[in-house]
Amino acid sequence: MARRRISIPPPNRRACAGRNIATATGQAHKELFHNEALARIDFLLHPTVQAIESDPANIAPVPGQSWLVAPGATNDWLGHDDHIAGWTGNGWLFIAPLALMRVYIESTDNFAVYRDSWQLAETIPNPEAGSVVDIEARLAIDSILAALVAQGILVSGP
Repeated sequence: MARRRISIPPPNRRACAGRNIATATGQAHKELFHNEALARIDFLLHPTVQAIESDPANIAPVPGQSWLVAPGATNDWLGHDDHIAGWTGNGWLFIAPLALMRVYIESTDNFAVYRDSWQLAETIPNPEAGSVVDIEARLAIDSILAALVAQGILVSGP
């Protein structure tokens, strides 16, 4: 069976050199959407927030920093409860949390997980008392607690 040769004509340089209004209109503000997407990626790739705050007037943001918006937010954050508010240098970028999203909070050196609201990791002490002491069970529980602390799910107990 013989192969058919397909010939693709070279582009018409005159048609390409002119301004294509349909393409220009379709690409209007493309860089704005692209820049916003990059800013969202920056805030969400390794989500770290400074603190939990309800009033942006209480902070002096630096571009790239973000905060968890506390319930009852005011001023620029009004209506953005539980969102991540990131400062871009030109204004606030708000990111709605998704179920089981996890962020690190620098001010508390703790993690928070979103489950209908932001919940901080709990502190659970290691077992120390009881009428019957089972060393193997306590070692197992201690190792489970250590693994949960290492993952940021729990906070190290006293």
